[in-house]
Amino acid sequence: MELLVKEKLEDLGLRAEYAKVVMTNVIGGAARAVLYYPDDTLSLPAVNSMGKWIKSDVNTIAHDRDTERFKEEMYQEIKSLLDSLADIQAARSKISATAYKDGYSTITLWYPGEIS
Repeated sequence: MELLVKEKLEDLGLRAEYAKVVMTNVIGGAARAVLYYPDDTLSLPAVNSMGKWIKSDVNTIAHDRDTERFKEEMYQEIKSLLDSLADIQAARSKISATAYKDGYSTITLWYPGEIS
């Protein structure tokens, strides 16, 4: 899986500069990696200062029969959140995830509230 992420990042060229990778293991199952990246190469100004960081969590609570649907909805919610941010906020954001266990998983996105 790490090789696939590396290959995708290399394929993205300059768009990889602001790509976000979240990779977790699934306890009792297979590992998963999700890669978020901009549609176009971004040319952003240098950052002199950043204000407070804003935290946003997206959770999944799924029964075994619904696991894949709930995980996909969770990943889609993060994509929607990234799309709703200004390019400079999305580009400077940080992302992490918890391992999926017993129907629960969380992806957390931190992004700067103010950038100058």
